[in-house]
Formats: sequence, structure tokens, C-alpha cells
Amino acid sequence: MRKILLLILMACLGLSCTRPMIAAFGSNSEIVIITSPRCRDQAETLKSVLEREILTVQYEKAYEVRVVSTAEFKGDRNRKNIVLMDYFRPEGDPSLTRTILRLAGRDKEAFAEGRLNLKAIHDRWAKGQVLILIAAPGQPELDDLLAGQADSVFDFVAKEVQTRLNRAIFHAGEQEGASARLAETYGWSLRLPIGYDIDETYASQRAIKILKDKPARMITVYWEGGEWPDAASTCLDRKKMLAWEFWDQDEVVEDGLKVDMGSFLGHESTVLSGTWENKKYTIGGIFATYCFTCDQCGRNYVIDASTFAPGLEKLPLMRELQAILVTFTCQHPTRKQ
Repeated sequence: MRKILLLILMACLGLSCTRPMIAAFGSNSEIVIITSPRCRDQAETLKSVLEREILTVQYEKAYEVRVVSTAEFKGDRNRKNIVLMDYFRPEGDPSLTRTILRLAGRDKEAFAEGRLNLKAIHDRWAKGQVLILIAAPGQPELDDLLAGQADSVFDFVAKEVQTRLNRAIFHAGEQEGASARLAETYGWSLRLPIGYDIDETYASQRAIKILKDKPARMITVYWEGGEWPDAASTCLDRKKMLAWEFWDQDEVVEDGLKVDMGSFLGHESTVLSGTWENKKYTIGGIFATYCFTCDQCGRNYVIDASTFAPGLEKLPLMRELQAILVTFTCQHPTRKQ
């Protein structure tokens, strides 16, 4: 018996008894605001900022937001997306104030003095979690932040929530063999979570489809050589071609179509966003398309993400697709395609 106890003690001293971090739970689109009772009005203001409506094929809330007081905090500690919000003077809930300043780490003084109001910490209380700190020295400064910089606050939270998803989407498993084969065969690759299938029906035409059903999430990767003197016009032409020829006569809806210049993983990119429809089947959905030139391999790429989810919200599905798209890499193929 003594020998068994000694072995257990030695194992614990070797940290093998350390409790592993649990996985964060909840919806990817849910944000929980933890705050003190005195910040109830500010929390409701932030809730309205984060629940702003975005037009897909209908208006959808950007996020579903719950406000939870510090007294009820324990049950939500391991949620995926958490905002801790308060102001420091006069002191309200000392435990919340201490938690925010402790999590701020080396930015503690900047938070206390109001030189910094926003910060994100990943994987602190649960694996695949983001904690977002929103704080100000006093109530007037917090009110000013939420009213005068609402768009900046929304953009910061949205970026960090997406960053969390970009990492967490692969926690349930990854098809490493499939990604390696894409790289070897076609000279580009995407990391693929479990559940996504590769359709190479049109590989001879330099178009690969990646999809997951129920509800439908679709990625198309197309490439070609040559020069694109008018990148925006060519990008739209290629998007229309891919939709019609490879997705059974889908069409881009011109009304509401956005054509912007941006970047995709460091490449200067034309970015298309809008809705698609298929008149033959009377269906439709939303899409985002990125067109850019990979200087490393001298190819022009069109990477498209589309959804088809009747009666369901489209934004969560598109965020999942974006988490896959940002894993794209291109290099010289080892096989000629």
C-alpha cells in the first residue's frame, strides 16, 4: 500500500496529476458579457453594438449576446466568447476589477489610466476560448468608448472571435492527409476539419470543390496563369463562370454585390461579397470571393466560399468557411496541373 501511495505522490509531483484544461463550450456566435450590476446600462449598450443586424439573404444579428452579472459568473466561466467589462473608479465589484487588471498583465497600468481599453486573451480558462477585456477609468470614459467608438469596439470583438474560431475549428480533428495530397497534386492546400469532402470532378479544368452538407458549406478553388490587367472585372467574370459551370448554373445577384480591394493572407486581393441564386431550383445563399496572384508560383487564384442553408442563419456558416480559407497556402506543385 505504501508503495502505491508513493507512486501516486511521485506522479503528482511530476505534474501528471494536473487537471487538463477543458474545451470551451457554447455557440461560436454567442458572446457572454460579464459585468457588475452598476454597468448594466453599459452592458445593454454593448449588447446592442454586438447584435447589430447584417444583411445576408435576410437581416441577421451579428452575434447573440447575453449579459451575466458577476454573481452568476461561475457557470459561464468556460464559454467560448466572453467579454469582461467594468470601470475602475469608484471601485465597484473588487473581484471583477482585480480580474480585469490581472488579465491585462503588462498592460495593467495602461488600462487603469485609460490609455488602453480593449485587450483579448486566448485559452486562459478553457481551450478554444477568448476573453475580451473592455474597461475604462470611470463611467464617463466607458460611456464615451461605447458611444463614440462603437464600430471600433465591434470590429475588435469580431476579429478576436474569428481568431478564436480559426484556431478552435481544428480541435475536433483535421484531415492532414487530404491537405498534404492537395499540396502535392495541385500546388496549393487548405487545412480541412473533419467532415469536409473534396470533389475533384473538375480538376482538369483547374477547379476543386470542397464541401460539407447539412447545411451546405461550399469552397471553390480555381487557378490560372497569365496577366489580369483589370483585376476587379476579371475576378467577377471568373466568379460568374465558376458559379454557372461548376455549381449547376448558379448566378451572382447583381443587386447588393460589393466589389472591394483588400488583402488575402498578405496578397493584394479583389474581394467580392453578395448573394447567389439558382433560378432552375429557386434557391440561393451568400458568398465571399477572393481573387489574387500568388507571386511564389505565378498563378492567379479565385477562392470562393458560399453557403446554402434555407431557414438558417448564414453568418455562422460563413465564419466557419473563413476559418478554413485563412489556412490557404500556395507553392510550386510537384505534379503538373
